[in-house]
Amino acid sequence: MASKNLVVAVVVVVVVVAVVGALFATGTIGGGAQPPRQAKVVRIVSMKDSYIPPEGWKPGDPPVISDKYFNPSRVTLNVGDIVEYVNEDTTPHTFTTIRGKAPVSFDSGPVEPGKSFRYTFRTPGDYNIYCTLHPHKGVVITVQP
Repeated sequence: MASKNLVVAVVVVVVVVAVVGALFATGTIGGGAQPPRQAKVVRIVSMKDSYIPPEGWKPGDPPVISDKYFNPSRVTLNVGDIVEYVNEDTTPHTFTTIRGKAPVSFDSGPVEPGKSFRYTFRTPGDYNIYCTLHPHKGVVITVQP
């Protein structure tokens, strides 16, 4: 009789462990494994004729944050998201962080008309970006953790 009780106890333990394991695996309890978040790709465009500075702007003035130059000119992303910068103007532009105004620095170099540059944001913070060839145009990207 003792061995029969032992077999029943072992079967009960095995069933309980299997059920609890299945509940954890499906996320019913314990949160379960979350699927990885798909990175978002945001397209930022240099608008046609954006190489022309606004009236009254002079070298040394801060970049103008306006959809007339980079569109959109203000973007919020999550870590891991990607910006695809596209030059739809008739002259080369760069997509470059302003020194001291971004947690990580990068520079696309000249992006020719019709070409693009991609950057994956891996560090949270505010990124102030401008065109080194036409420093009147700017964009602000906020990257959340």
